[in-house]
Amino acid sequence: MKKTVFVLAYALIAVSVFAFTKATENNKLSLALSNEYAMKMADASDKLGELDKAVKQTLLFNKSEGSKKSREDIWRLSSDIKSSIASLPLDASFTTSWMNYLSRIGNYAKEADRSAQPEEYYKVMSQASVNLGAMQDEWKLATSGLLDGQYTMDEWTRKLDVSNPDVDWTNMGASIKSYTESDFPLTASESDAMKKRDLKHLEDAKVTQAEAINRFKTLFPNVSNDVIGVEKSKPGSPYPFFHIRFADRESIGYIDITEKGGHVLSYLSERPFGKASLSFDDIKKKAEDFLKNADYKDLVYEESRENSTAWHFVFVRKEPFYGAKVFSDVIHLKVAKDNGDIIGLDASEYIRKEKLARQAIKKIDWREFFHKDVQVVEEELAYVENEKLEQRLTHYLKVTRDENGHTGTYTIIVDTENAEVIKTEKLD
Repeated sequence: MKKTVFVLAYALIAVSVFAFTKATENNKLSLALSNEYAMKMADASDKLGELDKAVKQTLLFNKSEGSKKSREDIWRLSSDIKSSIASLPLDASFTTSWMNYLSRIGNYAKEADRSAQPEEYYKVMSQASVNLGAMQDEWKLATSGLLDGQYTMDEWTRKLDVSNPDVDWTNMGASIKSYTESDFPLTASESDAMKKRDLKHLEDAKVTQAEAINRFKTLFPNVSNDVIGVEKSKPGSPYPFFHIRFADRESIGYIDITEKGGHVLSYLSERPFGKASLSFDDIKKKAEDFLKNADYKDLVYEESRENSTAWHFVFVRKEPFYGAKVFSDVIHLKVAKDNGDIIGLDASEYIRKEKLARQAIKKIDWREFFHKDVQVVEEELAYVENEKLEQRLTHYLKVTRDENGHTGTYTIIVDTENAEVIKTEKLD
């Protein structure tokens, strides 16, 4: 009897120590993620003020040459703020509205050189400056007290909840949406693109919460054993989805899965990293194997970049009729260098699949199209969005030319039907 009591007591102590150790590790990870959120919020706050200054500076000049530097700042700052906002667990309707406004103000500033009406630019940006000031005030009020990075994940969730009486995120999103509609009215093509972005084209059958969790377990069996919370998107979200949080061993993170069809919107896992031990080829193969096992079978590798802990891969959908890449339909994967685990996934663009139209392919003699010192070194077909937000079949070219002893390399995108040059970009 005494031996049994001793064994039970020892087991209880062991379980308690394990539970304490796991709770401590999760608290450390939670605090690290909280600090990251606070840094992103602070960065967005600082750059929102800089963006307002840049907009005001462009209003000092009659000609676009005088405001070129400030307009470049508008483009850069709007992109930077979008990056910070995208990584925060904010209300979906608010995030969607703000990302759209930032995109449009950045694009408007970037395209100002093409406008023959400087008065129109002044009119639009004057109103945008007023609205940016209002956005700054609302953002400061909403984020007051959230910048010290000392909240638990439950506290972050409560603070950023749409039902939080302290901050009405839904109404803030509605305000920004009204700024967008007044400052930058949508064209018909842009309206269609907005519907696609909000996933209103999805006609898949709805999945249950249990089916969403099973999808998570199928895709990520290594971390899906300890689901600590499942929430459904709030009323007013652009599209319904399940937000599943997990904490498994040293990992803490979440996955968002659409209610229609059970598609993965995004996945993020935070954990400590060991020493990089795998080659690029091994990590790339793990990424490709994951996509194949997850039934993403129409993707091809496009590009990659790295940081100290992970490789970031971009895979592009390849449509079957022309064998053309669809650059609007991509999946981003983040793969750990230490063991090849998938630690990040963004499939939101991929599941918005573009509707593609057949298009004539007129033969173009590149020797006549380009100057004689230009060499076409790569050519493939790709669907690319033009300025009217239309998907056009294009010749996707890489060309080179000698530039005073150095080789200049460019990407040039040419419409297959009318030979319009949609984009020219110099590569580093």
